[in-house]
Amino acid sequence: MTGAFAADYPRHQIIRAGLERVGVEVVSAALPRGVSTTRLIVPLLRQRRTLRHCDVIFITAFNPLLAPLIWALGHSLRKPVVLDYMVGLTDGIVEERHEGGGKAQFYRLVDRFNIQRLTSLTDTQAHRAAYQRLLGIAPTKMSVLPVGVYDDWFNPKSLPTDESILVQFFGTYIPFHGVDVILEAAHRLRDEAQIRFELIGRGQSYKAAVARAEALKLQNVSFIDPVPPIALADRVAQAAICLGVFGAREKTGYVVPNKVFQCMAIGRPVITADSPALREYFSPGRDLVTVAPGDAAALADAIHVLADSPGERERVGTAAAQRIREAYLPQHIGARLKAVLENVISPSLRSLEGAGG
Repeated sequence: MTGAFAADYPRHQIIRAGLERVGVEVVSAALPRGVSTTRLIVPLLRQRRTLRHCDVIFITAFNPLLAPLIWALGHSLRKPVVLDYMVGLTDGIVEERHEGGGKAQFYRLVDRFNIQRLTSLTDTQAHRAAYQRLLGIAPTKMSVLPVGVYDDWFNPKSLPTDESILVQFFGTYIPFHGVDVILEAAHRLRDEAQIRFELIGRGQSYKAAVARAEALKLQNVSFIDPVPPIALADRVAQAAICLGVFGAREKTGYVVPNKVFQCMAIGRPVITADSPALREYFSPGRDLVTVAPGDAAALADAIHVLADSPGERERVGTAAAQRIREAYLPQHIGARLKAVLENVISPSLRSLEGAGG
């Protein structure tokens, strides 16, 4: 695994643990984080010796700008390169942050190069289709690898027995999270004394969210500082209902975020926006509860129904944990990825077992 990445980020944790569980040796060739791509060229070249002994060079997510350089290095070493394209430049910056001008054109060119030249992965079929729509090319070398959930989160716990109902969101307040929708739903439920909301985290729209809550005079909403990853699962286990994403944005239609998998793994009933991506992996009404994106009234109604029915909360939470157990633990993700990797290495190497990766 190479790229500028944090080893404890869920996507990277899941991939490494998953590959190791299916017999693939994973060697880390991490590059410094928080520096420009040009300043990573020398550190990358220093990894040449390590990469020479691998069967496949795997580029972790969030490294699309670095990918052409690693592809060139892999080409010189005669090694196949696989890129995790969970987030690209066009979808993650141009569309989500409304970047325009020459930068947007450059980002599209990089995305097109990566998707045409490298074997790549993304998280849903809907996301794969979005790349084709945004870039105007068929991503024929792109496979789908679900996000899944790391072991620390798969610990189904009994629902709280308090009479009060804690409805919880955690995240980085990026637009597609739809925190404004959550606040409008909280406003509609302001007279339901037993229902309280907890919003954990900081990020792009945090200040606007606090200002909106103050304008609505919300007494049933608490804004909580970010919780360290090691303690977050226990904090989520205190909730009776967990919230996913609700923004009426294109990204909502093609992404299933970490938090949905994570909260389901703890056995919590999750309410989130319905989308084609979500339905690739889960069944609304069975594994979780869905509402239309951007619909605060529907979200308030869904929260009210679950708040009034302990039995329904228990049923949905139990089904959620079971669905994760069936298909989205690291060993499931590792098996799917191993098949992709075996497809790109030399036909003479029938198995990656015991090989460096």
